[in-house]
Amino acid sequence: MNKNKFRFWNPQTKLFVRNYNYNGAVDELFEPDEFLKPQQFLGILDKNMKEIYEGDVVNVDYLDGEKTTMGVVQYNNSYCAYVIDSSIGVVPIMNISLDSLEIIGNIIKDYIYNSDGDLVKQNENT
Repeated sequence: MNKNKFRFWNPQTKLFVRNYNYNGAVDELFEPDEFLKPQQFLGILDKNMKEIYEGDVVNVDYLDGEKTTMGVVQYNNSYCAYVIDSSIGVVPIMNISLDSLEIIGNIIKDYIYNSDGDLVKQNENT
C-alpha cells in the first residue's frame, strides 16, 4: 500500500481526484492552490477497510468503547502527528483503537462547523 498518496478536492466538479502519487518534495509540489485542495492518505484503513485521508470526518470510540465522538482528521504540529479534532478535544490517532475508526464523510464535501463550533452536515447548518 502506497502511503505517499493524495486526493484532491475539485470545487468546480465537486469530486475528489484520486490515484495521484508524488515523487518529490511535498512543499514544492503542492503550492497553495485555490482550485485543488490536497488531502494526504494516512496509511491506515477504517473498520470498513476504507482509506483514511486528512479532512475525513470519522466516528471513534473512547473510554473503552463506552462513548463515541465525531471529529475531523487533521495534522497537528504540536503533536507532530495526525489527530482527530472532536468535541472532546484533540485526540492523537496513535492513542485510539483503529478498529473503532469509521469514516462518515469529509469536511470539504459533507460537513461544516456551525456558528457554535459544532460539526454538522452541510445541509443542516441553519
